[in-house]
Amino acid sequence: MKQIVLMGNPNVGKSVVFSRLTGADVISSNYPGSTVDYTRGRMCRGGAIEEIIDAPGTYSLTPSNKAEEVAAKMLEEADLIVNVIDATNLERNLFLTLELIETGKPLVIALNMWDDAVKRGIIIDYNQLEETLGVAVVPTTALSGEGFNNLVEHFESAKADTHSPTTEEEKWVAIGAITKAVQQITHRHPTLTDRIASASIQPMTGVPIAIGV
Repeated sequence: MKQIVLMGNPNVGKSVVFSRLTGADVISSNYPGSTVDYTRGRMCRGGAIEEIIDAPGTYSLTPSNKAEEVAAKMLEEADLIVNVIDATNLERNLFLTLELIETGKPLVIALNMWDDAVKRGIIIDYNQLEETLGVAVVPTTALSGEGFNNLVEHFESAKADTHSPTTEEEKWVAIGAITKAVQQITHRHPTLTDRIASASIQPMTGVPIAIGV
């Protein structure tokens, strides 16, 4: 059975991506020899059953705690890596991405929280990012399911694009150059929908809106 491992920094929407791919049939357990929880489920694609594993969030493949150590071990067993990136924090997320590319394993990038990036006026040329990194980059919004059909279609054609190992300093220099080249931040005026959404979570205005609904 093909094993697909979701890797990413903490709080990038990885668990929601996992739920989108697997549905409700999931199992939570401890990784052998540790107290670290992880979740696994299955997805049927092209008549074949594939196992999806939601690895613990990690900032680097050089473990600094038990959860990151487990994530690194899960990576070793993966047939395919789905690197979930927060599109609103591209620069911070790319360090792990460069490390994953250096492993030489087939990789697809889910540029998640795409809707939030658009709302914040963050423009990312994902085609140029894909060309620069040498792996598929697919914009996704896990909450709505936007982009997921395209993401899954890339699983079969995912390829490894091994780069020579670089130092931490070299990676950050590369990240700075990549971010500058593919990302642009613009000033965006909030729409009526944005204003209503913002008002709905404020204590003074949220209650009246909830009562009205």
